[in-house]
Amino acid sequence: MAKDVDHSQEQKFLYTLLFLFGFGIMAWVPRFPEVKANLGLDNGAFGSLMSTGSIGAFFGLLTVGHIIHRFGAFKVTLISITILFSSLVALVHVQASLLFLIFNILFGFGITAVHVCLNSQVFHFLERSNINLVTSTAGYWSAGALSTAILSGFLVGRVDLVTHIDFLCVVITILMFALVIRLRSVLIESNEDAESDYSIKEIFTGFRIDWPVSLGMACAVYLEFAIGDWGTIFTKDRLGINAGLSTAPYIIFTAMMIFGRLLIHRILPKAPLHLWVKRAALLAGAGFGICIIIATHLPATLKWWSYGLFLLAFFFAGLGSSFLGPSFFAAANRRSSQPSAVVVGQFGVVNNVLLFGIKWIVAWTIQFTGSIALAMMIPTLMMLATIFFVDSLKEDSQSKV
Repeated sequence: MAKDVDHSQEQKFLYTLLFLFGFGIMAWVPRFPEVKANLGLDNGAFGSLMSTGSIGAFFGLLTVGHIIHRFGAFKVTLISITILFSSLVALVHVQASLLFLIFNILFGFGITAVHVCLNSQVFHFLERSNINLVTSTAGYWSAGALSTAILSGFLVGRVDLVTHIDFLCVVITILMFALVIRLRSVLIESNEDAESDYSIKEIFTGFRIDWPVSLGMACAVYLEFAIGDWGTIFTKDRLGINAGLSTAPYIIFTAMMIFGRLLIHRILPKAPLHLWVKRAALLAGAGFGICIIIATHLPATLKWWSYGLFLLAFFFAGLGSSFLGPSFFAAANRRSSQPSAVVVGQFGVVNNVLLFGIKWIVAWTIQFTGSIALAMMIPTLMMLATIFFVDSLKEDSQSKV
């Protein structure tokens, strides 16, 4: 039987789980050029294939929250971790596009399932302790993503992709299993009230969409997705620099995400949250867009000046977008009367549907124009559009994120 854990221990375990989650799922991102080469695909086809993870994410978001509510978090979390990392192992082994598509859908489901499990527990912790970890746990996730990006950049050309991912997935799975087992006594328990249970029909009929928060979230976070999908390929293809240096902009972006998520707690008392979100969206959108436009119009002889502007663009994008997603995420939970696990799932469904369409638009903009820089203007404009949805955060303005 698992030992009881106090709030301090639970907080540390949740931070560690989110760190390991980020470390595991982002390990292959800096090595996307190798994945694309293994599949023998062009940018448009690769981007479209990668977007199919949203299909799995959609079904995960639609169902996992209800499954947790029905059966409890312990078994669901362990199964989700297993699906996540076994599918990631498969993705770096296969070379056929059809197999990659199948495992990428499973990978998307696994990411979403673990995301719902862990973030539902974060809200469950808030309800029991009145301590809000939404932004700080996101910071630990980003710290994991940054750490793995640095490691992956170092391993490029030294350790082959398959060996790297296989070893990492086994280790991360064991560590996350151990932490979940340790947390068993405080995890969300199965629902024992039949009247508040959810049937398959009610998953659909009880679906609620908070449009201001959902649209604000989609606009705020897509720049992060675009940089994750295309940042390394963009830098490598555009400037023709080695794979190790091409990961540096992504590393800077993630480092600024962490810094911003830690900084917001200190600056929040000086102005309402919705004002900080508006300023941050302007900084991320304008800073990223202007730097990329200038960098891509410099002559080839000024390659390293362009590279410096790329670094600055990713700096602005990371710092500005750092706390926007957690802010809208926290607002969604506060504005809903449904169980937190259900809210996490339903909120994510809408955003994944929106992001799935946007990913296809970006991928085929790159394919038809041959310009990743032009396609990056789509998430830039979306980031700037975030300012039109900040009023949905006003009721959360005086709360911690």
